[in-house]
Amino acid sequence: MKKMKLLLLSSVTAAAIACPAFMQSAKAADKTISVKLSNYVGSKSSLDVDITGGYEISGSRIADTERYGGATRFDVANNVASAGWTNPTTVVIVNRDAFADALSATPLAKKYDAPILLTDANSLTPKTESEIAKLNPDNILIIGGTISVSKNVENTLKKYGSIDRIGGATRYEVSKNIADRMGNYSQAVVATGMVFTDALSIAPYAAMNGYPILLAGDNNIRSDYKIPSKVTIVGGPLSVSTGVEATLKKQATVKRIGGVSRYQVSANIVKELNMKATKVFMSNGQTFADALTGSVLAAKQGSPLLLVESGSLPSPVADVVAEKGTQSFALLGGSISISDSLKNNLADTFAGTGYSVKLSGGNLVLYKNTTAIKTLGTSFTAKPKKYATTNSINLNGTPYLGNMKFTIESGKYIRPINVDIPFEDYLKGVVPHEMPASWQKEALKAQAVAARTYSISSAGKEVKDTTAFQVYGGYDWNSKTSEVVESTKGKVLKYNGNLITATYSSSNGGYTEASDEVWSSKLPYLIAKKDTYDPQISWSLSLNKTQLDKSSLNLKSPGSWWSSKNETNSAYLSGLKSWFIKNKYTSAESIKITKISSVKFSTAKTAGQRPETADVTFSYFAKEKSKGYILSNGSLSEKTATISVPTTQLRTMLGASNMKSTYASVSSNTSAFIISGKGYGHGIGMSQYGANARAAAGQSYTTILNFYYPGTTLSSY
Repeated sequence: MKKMKLLLLSSVTAAAIACPAFMQSAKAADKTISVKLSNYVGSKSSLDVDITGGYEISGSRIADTERYGGATRFDVANNVASAGWTNPTTVVIVNRDAFADALSATPLAKKYDAPILLTDANSLTPKTESEIAKLNPDNILIIGGTISVSKNVENTLKKYGSIDRIGGATRYEVSKNIADRMGNYSQAVVATGMVFTDALSIAPYAAMNGYPILLAGDNNIRSDYKIPSKVTIVGGPLSVSTGVEATLKKQATVKRIGGVSRYQVSANIVKELNMKATKVFMSNGQTFADALTGSVLAAKQGSPLLLVESGSLPSPVADVVAEKGTQSFALLGGSISISDSLKNNLADTFAGTGYSVKLSGGNLVLYKNTTAIKTLGTSFTAKPKKYATTNSINLNGTPYLGNMKFTIESGKYIRPINVDIPFEDYLKGVVPHEMPASWQKEALKAQAVAARTYSISSAGKEVKDTTAFQVYGGYDWNSKTSEVVESTKGKVLKYNGNLITATYSSSNGGYTEASDEVWSSKLPYLIAKKDTYDPQISWSLSLNKTQLDKSSLNLKSPGSWWSSKNETNSAYLSGLKSWFIKNKYTSAESIKITKISSVKFSTAKTAGQRPETADVTFSYFAKEKSKGYILSNGSLSEKTATISVPTTQLRTMLGASNMKSTYASVSSNTSAFIISGKGYGHGIGMSQYGANARAAAGQSYTTILNFYYPGTTLSSY
């Protein structure tokens, strides 16, 4: 959670008091809210962007996608081989249909750094023969007996290299013989010999690590397999039975990776074995040949293999891709096996770290590290693959959930908007940023209800993430405050059946203020009264009587120093000067205050015991828009003015974080006027510090709310 200045709890304004929509009842289903972000991201022309999980930018190619396709399975195998090998020492040949013999082949092919090519049983396919001639190997390894790959095929292959064959009477014997060729191994994988999906899903992992794939029968496993000390079973008990598992456990430590479908098994392999998945290979879960030939290239590139449907990612696969932040996809098979629409959707994937969005030439440009990868126009939206806490977008160090729209503001800033956030999740991002999560739980509940009540009428609209509305920290959640939001879910305050405007501030200084003393609306539940629990936090600021040392200035040549910030309280007085020029001296371009001769607060008090008005008398030099510097006898002419404003206006002029409240008085010494006060904020409605003190004293959140919003009832929105 971001650090919060203890006093600087957000002070909700009543910008909506004058808005009738804030007084309307809200309906209770599936509410969302959009938030314009500036509080934590600032106003910048470049934003750092990191993705946890998976996002997409519709219609924009962000991720790398490549297809190893072709009209036939032979074409796919040949294209895979051409992509991964130039002149391999060995090529592996398997039957295009007899998956059982080939299931164990990938680890051995990886050991020999050999591609796997396909053939018909009785004749060498011309496309395969052409690829072998191009690869020009020294050795050709045939997997399977002569029924799978005939003597005729073998004789043709002899033209291209020295022939070796690993056969066997059954698929299980072939598996054993392949394992024997692997040499010594510390671990092994056991998969069913009846279907191809489990064995081929784990084939890249087994191949990368030099583990053989041993095949099990319905409820048995060969006794002559060399079983190492660790075994990984792939598939559930319907694939590799518990009886086989029990047999293996007599010789080894056994881990099982299962799943309710072939797709979930392939996803669980990646998750449970913690495989690196920056790049993944994908194959149709119904197609044996593409997965087999592609599995060796996947192993060669250190990538896992995931099974997909033709037109979509099954949810377990989508989840693991999002979780791993996959940025590159290799698709095995033509567009019938894996559709072009799925390929395009994968290309839209926006995942991983090291991105930035920069404003360049009037457009938003997406960068990966220092390389521009996509110009995205004047606005674009990054959307999560699925709205979930596993998918978040991090902007300049602050995480957010859900859709993020990037826009250009004033032609020079990037302004992100967190679009359509589920309303209660919005509150989870508000509460810990409005009140420290370490505070009393009942106070946090009161805060959650107040924040919900204040903002529910803005559901479906766009709000700010600053104290101008409510501070929103995105997915910077806290477990304690999230629990509080959940426990008060849907609870709001109403008066005579209508939603109230539940404003609040950090501290009221010991006395709440009435709404009509600050804003135009007089609301019966926002009244002035003494608050004995507010800690009455004290503050003060000093305004120097002398602002400019005129003796050190060249008054006949003001251009030499005018632009410099040489008033002693320039940070405090910039708002006063701006107000004065706008409201009293409209022909002035700028002024320099030379001294402050008087600061007075009226004796007339508001209902909340605050001075109603303030008078400030000051002297100044002026520069007008048309005449320039105002001179007298060749030197700057000093003028004097007195302004009389509501004390709330003076607070705005001096800065709300400087003059922390209007519950204040003024004194002076020889050099300065001292404005001293209590509290922080407008003082209307709930005091956050007061609420925490009341909770510490044992008051429930409903009691706290009844004190600060008298006459209201706790209801559901």
